[in-house]
Amino acid sequence: MPVRRLEAEAIRDSLLAISGRLDKKMFGPSVLPYLTPFMNGRGKPDRSGPLDGDGRRTIYLNVRRNFLSPMLLSFDYPIPATTIGRRSVSNVPAQALTMLNNPFVLQQAQLLAKRTLAEANLAPEQRINNLYIAAFARPPQPDELESAKQFLEEQQKQYSDPIKPWNDLCHVLINVKEFIFVN
Repeated sequence: MPVRRLEAEAIRDSLLAISGRLDKKMFGPSVLPYLTPFMNGRGKPDRSGPLDGDGRRTIYLNVRRNFLSPMLLSFDYPIPATTIGRRSVSNVPAQALTMLNNPFVLQQAQLLAKRTLAEANLAPEQRINNLYIAAFARPPQPDELESAKQFLEEQQKQYSDPIKPWNDLCHVLINVKEFIFVN
């Protein structure tokens, strides 16, 4: 089977799942789209939805043709103004930039770090192992474990807040291609 990238909806739902924020409730009303400061125009909702869509799966996000999520669009989310028989799949620099800079992605990385640190009495190695299992469904290789430990040590030298190095590690793991590509 050739390597394939997850669809935009699956990437967003995966971020919610590993951060512990995914609401698995089925059915119910849709969630208004999150409006960035750059979203203006005709048909603009009177208010913005939450950044994480209340943790609801992507299928429950309200679709407004003029107010689509920039994160989803960068991963080839279909444009609702037209019909298409097959969704395009691209691999472009904007996707990597989205995973690095999108406020939703940053928020989910922070939540994942808090969730990781909330587990009491675990050594850093165990926490790193849990992160790899959550993100990639496998434990880290010995060299990956060592690299992650070294990364945390270097980051701890830069921050006084003990959570920040873990935020950065979670953000790094989310940005590994293995997170959004199925092999």
